[in-house]
Amino acid sequence: MGDLYDKEHIARVFDAYGDQEWNRHESSPMARVSFHIHLHYLRQFVRQGDLVLEVGAGAGRFTVELARLGARVTATDISGVQLDLNRMHVTEAGLEDQIEAWAEADVVDLVDFADGSFDVTSCFGGPLSYAMDRVDDAVHELLRVTKPGGLVLVSVMSNMGTLRAYLGSLAEEWESYGAERWQAIFETGDLPAEQSSTGRMHMYRWAELRDLLERHGADVVAASAANFLSAGTGDLSEAWLPDPARWEQFLDWEVSASSEPGALDGGTHIIAVIRGRT
Repeated sequence: MGDLYDKEHIARVFDAYGDQEWNRHESSPMARVSFHIHLHYLRQFVRQGDLVLEVGAGAGRFTVELARLGARVTATDISGVQLDLNRMHVTEAGLEDQIEAWAEADVVDLVDFADGSFDVTSCFGGPLSYAMDRVDDAVHELLRVTKPGGLVLVSVMSNMGTLRAYLGSLAEEWESYGAERWQAIFETGDLPAEQSSTGRMHMYRWAELRDLLERHGADVVAASAANFLSAGTGDLSEAWLPDPARWEQFLDWEVSASSEPGALDGGTHIIAVIRGRT
């Protein structure tokens, strides 16, 4: 990972990104599936009354769902604009009483939170991928603020899965960036800023993510791709949407397929649920 973590740049990017962060979860069937599978793991591992720290909460899609589960949520983000949007969406949903606090926070240094403060820590989406060379600091902090025996839920951008999902557009961009650039992305997972709408990031392979988490003394409780059947299938997935019953069946298939060991590298994100060793 040659690029250094740049907190101020990421904050500016997501300030400018605005409510696209809220809307992106419904932008395509693949995005809808990703949201559903992330939510599946929240529902499986978060209990009513849990104290939850949400890191990289963004505009509030998962904050709303955590509140609906009855969790007591501290919602944090590196972007002040995203936090304002988060507060707005949570309030519109009538769930503001479930929020302990909204606070700006940096995943690599959660200095405002004491050791073992939360039953569950959730870090879905991009924070670990954007942490770049400081990702070990980030994982350490996520585990540190979680109670002994508590759970940390993370997701990262997937290297192989993203290439699989966007192979068509990659072919269109081949001439713009050249074969050497794409070979480097394939081998390292490092995506330069000019090829990303949200700035430079590191995309993971499952084995790499597992090794990162385990070297911090964490046990992997569950793992999944964020989507598998729908990744890169476009119109084929769209055809399932008009019939609600058939779409629900498709989502069930996705949850099952995406957790298969052979599928973990096959979606746009990789999800992991971990427990720190006591």
